[in-house]
Amino acid sequence: SGLTGSWLAVFCCTNCASQPSAAMADDRRRPGWGVLGVGGISNDFCVGLLSNGSTIAAVGARDAERAAAFGAKFGAQSSHGSYEGVLSAPGVDIVYVGTINTTHAAIAKLALQAGKHVLIEKPMVVEEADAKELVALARERKLFLMEAMWTRFFPSIRKVRDAIATGAIGEPRYVQANFGFAAPMDETSRLWDPAQAGGAMLDVGCYLIYFATMVFGGALPDKIACTGALTPGGCDKDGALSLTWEGKGSASLICSLTTNLPQKVTIIGSGGNIEICAPAHASQRIIINSAEGQGGWTSKDRCQVVAKEFTYTLPSLPEGHQVVYPNSEGLLYEVQAVEKCLQEGLLECPELTLDETLAVAHIIKTYRQQLGVIYPFERTA
Repeated sequence: SGLTGSWLAVFCCTNCASQPSAAMADDRRRPGWGVLGVGGISNDFCVGLLSNGSTIAAVGARDAERAAAFGAKFGAQSSHGSYEGVLSAPGVDIVYVGTINTTHAAIAKLALQAGKHVLIEKPMVVEEADAKELVALARERKLFLMEAMWTRFFPSIRKVRDAIATGAIGEPRYVQANFGFAAPMDETSRLWDPAQAGGAMLDVGCYLIYFATMVFGGALPDKIACTGALTPGGCDKDGALSLTWEGKGSASLICSLTTNLPQKVTIIGSGGNIEICAPAHASQRIIINSAEGQGGWTSKDRCQVVAKEFTYTLPSLPEGHQVVYPNSEGLLYEVQAVEKCLQEGLLECPELTLDETLAVAHIIKTYRQQLGVIYPFERTA
């Protein structure tokens, strides 16, 4: 533990979450899904829909043949060679936007204007102005809108939030988080192409900001200081952020597309800490270290450090299906959360509010401004 005179008691909870049930919170009619985009992330999201027994009413892509093949693979009720076709298809109540980042805003706007609830793959949009416009439109039309930050709904992360809320580590004061991998350099790849909103922040850094806002209440930080390195094309290949919420705490975040980082998150409080084990954005294991007995976490007096470990099993894959990205089986949790919101008539998710999403969009905008990341399609520099 690194604490003089302290000793460690370890409690383990293995497979704390059994296989999630496909049943919803109540038996009102479940929503029909329209899926926009047929790439890897849409594949994984549809695996989550199948795991939940959800209805895939329609799928769509710009290529009708790809859409048809994708629809057949997942048992969609219809397939379309346009996104508009999905929006006008029978039985579509909510759409999932799984297209490339630069198209999110325009497609989501079309969907809201068509009267559909919308779940947008992260990042919700590239520009903060678009996030504000979509949130305003959804609120005006009284439609559900959410950024698909799936991490928030993992049982491990729900346990973390519960531990913080119940004072298991005292008052949270610091968040230390990193997420990065060594991506092959290919200037035509979406990761490196500024025309496709490439860079570390929009691919992995946004997860880290959401960890910080989760801990400190979802509001804008009082201070934002960022630095990093850019590619010759102008994308951020590495970035570091220091965020401070006055009277609450601070976060130190590192994202990278050049280095394999540990992909861990540590939340440090006045009476302990929480370790979210790799991969933190889709973690199956957390460790809650609490100080008990005489003295405190920072006291020189003897104290007992109790470590409680929690391990969670991922949902099983539907027969005949595979996921593209690590631990994407856990997209089931996000599907269940969204369907529960819709069945309860909620227009935003209490676990991931639109105000928090707007705060994150502003932090990302500030990060890009401080690093000098300007995409060629942006309306304003």
